[in-house]
Amino acid sequence: MLNSLFGGRRRAAAVCAAALMGAGASAWGAGYPERPITMVVPYNAGGGTDVLARAVANGAGKILKQSIIVENRPGASGMIGSSLVARAAPDGYTMEVTAADTHSINPHVYPKISYDARKDFVAVAQVGYLPYAMVVSTRLPVKSIQDYIALARKEPGKLTYASWGVGSSSQVAMEMLNVSQGLNVLHVPFTGAAPAMQALMAGQVDALFVPLSLAKPSADAGKVRMMGLGAPKRFGGAPEVPTLAEQGVNVIAAPWIGILVPAGTPQAAIDTMADAVLRAVKTQPVIDALTSGGLEISPRGAKGFGEILVQDYKLWGDTVKAANIKAE
Repeated sequence: MLNSLFGGRRRAAAVCAAALMGAGASAWGAGYPERPITMVVPYNAGGGTDVLARAVANGAGKILKQSIIVENRPGASGMIGSSLVARAAPDGYTMEVTAADTHSINPHVYPKISYDARKDFVAVAQVGYLPYAMVVSTRLPVKSIQDYIALARKEPGKLTYASWGVGSSSQVAMEMLNVSQGLNVLHVPFTGAAPAMQALMAGQVDALFVPLSLAKPSADAGKVRMMGLGAPKRFGGAPEVPTLAEQGVNVIAAPWIGILVPAGTPQAAIDTMADAVLRAVKTQPVIDALTSGGLEISPRGAKGFGEILVQDYKLWGDTVKAANIKAE
């Protein structure tokens, strides 16, 4: 009798607790966001990712009727800002807008990294990807990617390529080409995309993978020669530029740009933010800002972006291992 009585009370208490938790979750979800949201960009203000993040923040903020504050936390190849977000309270008010470098490349390059790219974060939404273009010095006697490959094979170890640092997406993109084609090309790292491009234009290095938004103006001015896009399709903002795949070289070097939150963030917050982002990137002002920033708009929700994270972790990681890229 007593066991039956206490058992009934325990069951009733459990039902009440579950009901209260459900009510709390519903109330939390219904009121979110109730205060400004911080979007951390782990790169410098004014850089490519920062410009894209501010366009998304502005568009999504209008939809949510709440301020979204972009906070730059650059340093250590994006790892400082990423670590900050990983340790932030998982309450839906701290997010990260970042590129593939921080979560698909860094974990394979750096032996000591202060966050777990796969366990410490949850996907919210992918905004799109940056189509990288391969450009070469005008002093190089090549007109096409096939010409370049033939020259590199003819003169192994003599050609050079620039990047904006060891383990950067620009280096790994070039190594995708080198590994797939069996090329031996010397890497010359610089401290940023601008000095790498300057060195290429001056003829100090022979090749470079760089976002199309940086490559096209220089190519149009005759300062570099464009070999093609390392992207799955032609870029809508420059449809005349062919992909490398069209030319028989299957190299896809198109780092994603997306939004992540700390693991444990309530699903209601993730769903609300994902919906706002996906709606924002369909508005003309945001479309214009992203396209002019060189982004191929390719929105995906939490599930789709999560799948991309898994795929690209392997894609970029396999190249890092094959090319034996290591950073101290």
